[in-house]
Formats: sequence, C-alpha cells, structure tokens
Amino acid sequence: MITEIISSFGISDISSLLLTLSTIYVTCFYYNYFTRPNPLPGPFPLPIIGSSYQQIGYGFDDWLMSLHKKYGDMYEIILAGQRLIVLCNPNLIGNMNIPSTKTIYPNRLNEMGGFMEYGLGEAGVGVSFNNDTKSWKYNRQFLSQSLMTPSFNRQAIEWTNELWNEMESYWNNLGEDYELNLIKWMRRFTNEMIFKIATGTKNDAIVSYYNMLINDNNEKENEKFKESKNFIESIETYMEGLFYFYAFGKFIRDNFPFIRGKVKKLLKNKDYLFDKLYTLIKEKRIEIENTPLDQPLRHDMLTTYITANTPRDINTVKNADADLLRPMTDKEIFGNIIDAMLGGTDTTANFMCFVAYYLGHYPEVKQKLRQEFDRVLGNDLTRPITIKDLDELEYCDAVTKEVYRHSPIVFFIARTNAQRDKVGGYDWPEGTSFQILATAIMKHKDYWTEPEKFDPDRFYRVEESDKYLLEKKKMNNTLPMFGGGIRMCPGRKLAIVELKSLLILIYRKYDIELVDMNAPLNYSSDFINVCKELVVKIKPRKF
Repeated sequence: MITEIISSFGISDISSLLLTLSTIYVTCFYYNYFTRPNPLPGPFPLPIIGSSYQQIGYGFDDWLMSLHKKYGDMYEIILAGQRLIVLCNPNLIGNMNIPSTKTIYPNRLNEMGGFMEYGLGEAGVGVSFNNDTKSWKYNRQFLSQSLMTPSFNRQAIEWTNELWNEMESYWNNLGEDYELNLIKWMRRFTNEMIFKIATGTKNDAIVSYYNMLINDNNEKENEKFKESKNFIESIETYMEGLFYFYAFGKFIRDNFPFIRGKVKKLLKNKDYLFDKLYTLIKEKRIEIENTPLDQPLRHDMLTTYITANTPRDINTVKNADADLLRPMTDKEIFGNIIDAMLGGTDTTANFMCFVAYYLGHYPEVKQKLRQEFDRVLGNDLTRPITIKDLDELEYCDAVTKEVYRHSPIVFFIARTNAQRDKVGGYDWPEGTSFQILATAIMKHKDYWTEPEKFDPDRFYRVEESDKYLLEKKKMNNTLPMFGGGIRMCPGRKLAIVELKSLLILIYRKYDIELVDMNAPLNYSSDFINVCKELVVKIKPRKF
C-alpha cells in the first residue's frame, strides 16, 4: 500500500515530501536540543552527525581533551544520537566507583543499536557491555573464577615464562641489529597467552609471525601459519571497529560512502571472528565428551565454562545462589571468551609498548627499575619468578602507574545511572550517559603536582618525601587504571602479572633501544589508545 502511494507521486512531489520530512526532523532535533534538561557547554551539534564533525583531524582522546580545555571539567557531546555527559574531575565520579552491587551505576552504556549490530550489548553476551544485571552477575562469576585465583596467577607466570623463552629464541636468531616492530610481537605474545588460558592449547601466534619474517617469499611456509595471522588481525580489526559502532548512528553507518564501506568490512570481519570462536567452543565440547570419565579434564577457561554446573564440573568454587546454578549456554560461553580475547590481547600489548617507549626516554628510571629487579630476584637469571617477587616490586608498580597516567589505554569510562542522581550540582534523570575522561582526571592540575612531568616517584614511597605527600592524600578516584566500581576490569590481575613478568624477563637481560629517539609515540586514538608502531633493537644488557 505504501509503495503504491509513493509510486503515485511525481518527482516534484517526492522532493517536496523529503524537504518536509527533513524540516520536521531538523526542527525536532533542535527543539530537543534547546529544551534539554541541565544544558551544559559543549560543541554545537548538527542533525544526524551530532558533535562528531568536530573530531575531524583529531584522535578521539585528543579531541575530548581539547574540549576539556575549552569547556572545563563537565561538558556534553552528542554521538550516535546520544547525549553524553563528559566528566573530567575526580570529585564528580565518587558515586560511580562504589564497589557494591547496590550501586546506582550498574551499567556502562545504555543499550546501543550500534553495539548490538556489532554483536555486543545483548543479554547473555559477556560482561563488558551486558546491561542485564542477572545475566551480567552470572557471567561475571565464571570470568572472575577463571582469572583471579592464586593458582591461576602462578600458572600465568609459568606460561609467560614459557612464551618468553620461545620469543627470546626468535629474537636471538634475528640478531641484535634487526629492527623489530615491538607492537607486532607483543600483540602476538598476549594473544598466544590468552588463547592458552582460554583453550589450554597454543595457537602458534609467535612462531607464525617469526616464520613469516624469515620466509617472506615462501608462500607455502606462509600458508601454514596464515590462520593464526588472520585470527590475530581479526581481533585487532574488531577492536578498531568498536569506535564506528559507538560514535556513528545507523543512518551514517548505512549511508555515508566511506563509513558505509568500512562498516561492511568490519561486519564481515566480525562474522569471521565469531565463527572462529564458536568453532573453538564446539571443538572443546567434543574434546570433553571424548575424554573418559576416569580421566581428568584440562583446566582452561573453556572447560570451566562448558562443565559449569554439570556432572563434570571442574570449578573449585561453588556458588550458593540458586539462580547461578545452571549450565552455561554456548552464547554465554562465547560472550565471556570474546571479552577475554579482546581484553587480553590489545590492552596489555599496547601498554607494554608504552612502557618500553618511556623507559627508552628515561634511562634513569630504567636503571632504578633494574636495580629493583636485581634486588628482589638476585643474580640468577634462570630463577623462576614467583607471585611473592611480583608483590615486592614497588618501584615497578610506580613505573607502570606513571606510564598509564601519561598514556592510558582506556581513556574514557562509561557509566549509566539506574536512578536519579546529582552530579556536578545538577539533578540527572535515570538513564543518563556519563563518560569519565580518565586522561583529564589523571593530569588534573588540582590533584597532581607537575601533572605533565613523568616521575614514577610520585607513586613510590611517598611518605619519605614531602613533594608528593599532598598528592597521595587526594588520590581517591584519580588513577582509574582498571575502571572502578562493580564494572572494574576482571582481568586486571592477569594484566599486571603478565606485564611485570615480561618486564623482568626482558630488562634483566636486554635493552630495548628505540631506533628513532626523536620520534613521538606513534599511536591512534579511537575506542582505546593503540600503539601503531614502535621500532626497536633488542641488545644484550651491559652489566
């Protein structure tokens, strides 16, 4: 019926109709904008594209920081049709970081059609963007059990050491004059690590990259490792694509030529990645079914999820909540695995490169770090690392915190209120979308002494010096490395174990020399800050 009516219109009638509809849309858009509650300063939005037109030429983090400098500690932007309240001061976010299930900020984002299209944000899918409280709680318990037990931490150190020995042998084969792109190696290292944690097996990410370097013209040899390469690049592409489904509404994604083409490629990559992960789940189920009842099952994340609340349950911690005592569906298992793969690959890999960059530019910090490694671990370079060793590395903690303060991976943190709340002197209705701009908070002049200065001592034995003592007293909510509240990153212990262990294993024996000391840190800023390239040479340490 509608088609018949439209076909009866002439060209001039259709043009008039489109003009009328456009006028109505623009009128409604600006009426809602000018009558919005609690109007805050911020860039003037345009219909359909909101504030995003002003980001052209900026990385997302740099753009948000430029708006902070222009509009102050609290401003607003409109992205993908949503009004976002950006918070840049620690005293504005106290209620959002309460570590209690009774918090009025249980979710990160309102339900977003873009994330739903990208395979995230629906009930049952993981924990990162899951807004169904019951489903989130159910999934969170298993992810926490997998990543936060003492036995897992010990296993993580052992696996990090094994993978390092493999990577070290390849670096030695390439020679100390070979120029490495460190992010390529780190991304494969961390992916190999999380893959083994998830499945109990290796995916040959490191060896495949090494063989591609040394057999650049050997198509037969490269084909052998192509699947591993494709998998890692697929995760990288998927992470980069998050920004498109966060910042642009469906009309832009479907109709703007450059963005439409990019989105099609991203969705094709999503299908490949999701099929790969569901295949891993299927293969693990078959492995479990084929394992005799009198033989122990492999202890890995997938086995934990698949056997949960079944006769073959391998979980050591049993939950007393009746609502949580049921087996996991494949969809729920998939959600937790993709959260682990995404969070466990790019974040740690990028952060390791950022640390290497700063240590290359601050040799006195690197020297002090090495002195702590030598003091805690002694002279025996073959001695295994223990959890106790990692806990004693106070200066190493200080270095990682200071690097993150200057170059955070996750630079904005979303929170949505489930009840009315007062923030910044305004009453905000339920469902308001807030964005905590961590970059601004971690360099706020009211909370940090010489905020632009790189100095790990601000976190190291502060009581022994008056310089940073006042800073420490005001430190609540000023360093959101892993978020805060009930949505704090569940993989934070793994990230710290992996990072500290790698720093020990590398810097006790080697120097990471930056090939171009004058080059700025090469990174892109979309959904997270990502190291694009860090070219280095690995030299034996001079004792």
